[in-house]
Amino acid sequence: MNVITSEQEKDLLNKIRQDDDAAFRILFDTYYKYLTTIAYRYLKEGEKAKDFAQEAFVVLWNQRNDLNIQIGLKPYLRQVVVNKCLNHLRREERIDFSENSQLPETTTSIDAIHHLEKEDLQKTIQIAVDNLPNRCRIIFCMSRYEEKSHKEISQALGITPKTVENQITIALKVLRKAIYKTAMFIFFLLNFF
Repeated sequence: MNVITSEQEKDLLNKIRQDDDAAFRILFDTYYKYLTTIAYRYLKEGEKAKDFAQEAFVVLWNQRNDLNIQIGLKPYLRQVVVNKCLNHLRREERIDFSENSQLPETTTSIDAIHHLEKEDLQKTIQIAVDNLPNRCRIIFCMSRYEEKSHKEISQALGITPKTVENQITIALKVLRKAIYKTAMFIFFLLNFF
């Protein structure tokens, strides 16, 4: 089964609540690859992406009798995966000072400076995204990493498109401020050398 309608989802969820392994297998076979892809977009780690996709199904199975899913099973499972990815990224150490091999031999080299600028900027953006408030971060990641429209996000999360727009605006302001600070720091370093 490649595409599951909302009615089929409801039927499968009811069967899962009655401990129906076959219904659970249908959901797993239908959504596992999709969830792995979503996780990989956030983590860029294949094995970790597979783990988080599987963990989403574990959450579904363990909470099957208490679930009150309003947004549909596919968006629910996607949200579980995205939350797991974001929590992992927040906990993961972003700057490792022990990796001296990544430092260029000469700090005055233009290529080395560009390399450091790019790395610093990527780290700055990721840290800023990781530190966004929960709802803001999820909405921003769905927009930028999953390339969802404001309407799709509002439908998936049960909020208005205006709320989506406001949260993305907040996220972009935070990112601009973080990028500006990093740019000023790099500018200072360039003038110092």
